[in-house]
Amino acid sequence: MKRLFLLFAFVLPLAAQAQFFNFDFGFDDPFFTPRQQQQPQEKVVKPEFKGGKDALEKHLKKQFHNPQGAERRDGQVVVACILSEKGKVVETHLVRQMGEPWDQEALRVCKKLKFRPAKRGKKKVKSRYDVSFPIRRGRLSFSNLPTVDL
Repeated sequence: MKRLFLLFAFVLPLAAQAQFFNFDFGFDDPFFTPRQQQQPQEKVVKPEFKGGKDALEKHLKKQFHNPQGAERRDGQVVVACILSEKGKVVETHLVRQMGEPWDQEALRVCKKLKFRPAKRGKKKVKSRYDVSFPIRRGRLSFSNLPTVDL
């Protein structure tokens, strides 16, 4: 029992340190494999709305129309937009729903958006961008303050 304790307490940590410094034991142990040389990663640029986040919020406020006859409630609609290599929205999916009229209006607005496409290295690639529509008291509101009824 004492020998087993000595093995775990002293020998295995030394073996791990030796492996860290790329010391070769002469046998293949699946638990102590040498660290792989990391390949330089290609730079990834995420998609962005033309004009930035503030321009996106301004555009959404302008295009989003509150549904007629919908109940006034709080919530959030989140739409996942699949973007092409050119930055156009080719597909939309509801990630978080709030109710039929709100969801349909959010999908309608998202289908008209145009983004700067994502890039991997110098190549433009397909990507996903999630657009959030925070609804406060039945209105689209990007501020954290509660909206005031008039």
